[in-house]
Amino acid sequence: MIIRRKDNKKRRIASVGMMDGVHTGHRFLLDFLCAQGRKMHLSPAVITFGEHPLATVCPERAPKLLTTPERKLELLADSGVDDVVVLNFNHRMSRMSAEKFLEMLHERWGVEAMVVGFNNRFGRDRAEGIDAYRAIGAKMGMTIIEAPEMTTNQGVPLSSSSIRKALESGQVKCASEMLGYCYRLDGTVVHGQALGRKIGFPTANVQPVSPRLAVPGAGVYAAWVTTPDGVRRAAMVNIGVRPTVNESMSGSTIEAHIIDYAGCLYDEPVCVEFICRMREEQKFNGVDELVAQLRKDEKQVREMLSGCN
Repeated sequence: MIIRRKDNKKRRIASVGMMDGVHTGHRFLLDFLCAQGRKMHLSPAVITFGEHPLATVCPERAPKLLTTPERKLELLADSGVDDVVVLNFNHRMSRMSAEKFLEMLHERWGVEAMVVGFNNRFGRDRAEGIDAYRAIGAKMGMTIIEAPEMTTNQGVPLSSSSIRKALESGQVKCASEMLGYCYRLDGTVVHGQALGRKIGFPTANVQPVSPRLAVPGAGVYAAWVTTPDGVRRAAMVNIGVRPTVNESMSGSTIEAHIIDYAGCLYDEPVCVEFICRMREEQKFNGVDELVAQLRKDEKQVREMLSGCN
């Protein structure tokens, strides 16, 4: 249930965070939250934000997002929590101390216990360490519980930032492992120059639904594209400037050649799920050489995704 207005009737145990991506680290935290809720007979809830706090306090530092707000709420709804409270992080909230913030959650949302992640900090004063939060909570009768830390197989703390870095370098397989699902990009098909159609490889030029969404680094990817009819179709996706046919080398695009599909998708919504990066984007010595490579790419995608849908 998505809660947007005051509701202090329930006795809740909550965790606060942007929860961008609702990745495996978040789900580890939410499993712990739900277990503590059962133990304490409290309803587990997530307190999150409609937009990243940095977009308000320091827009130039605001990171790209791993999910749309709608997708994030879908993932949270499937996580096992009872409620999701979506807060509008504004300048007034940015000036709240940790004590005032916890006070608000206690009085407005009935939060009686809080699970704090290993690196979670909130409030203008950014209270340092679990003991500081426990001291604040004790004043209002709120129990503060420290969550265990989850790390990757390499011993690195799992975070939304580490997933963004993997995407930036084109490591979509690594990003998907940390997310716990294939990284996806929702977008709309827009008109391009129709160059792919002229060489026998028509492409859907995908414009992300928001410029705030993270886009994988330049390269050629094997992917699934879900078309408006709800069917997931194998595709090869090029992200970059198309150096062989684009003399100016400007204007990065996301172009998906959906294998064995001939429908018209202009102005239609599609979802691209990235499976792996097959190669770097490169400039070929003419269109014939490009087409030869595209045939190899298509064969590789067919083999890779055959029987996996």
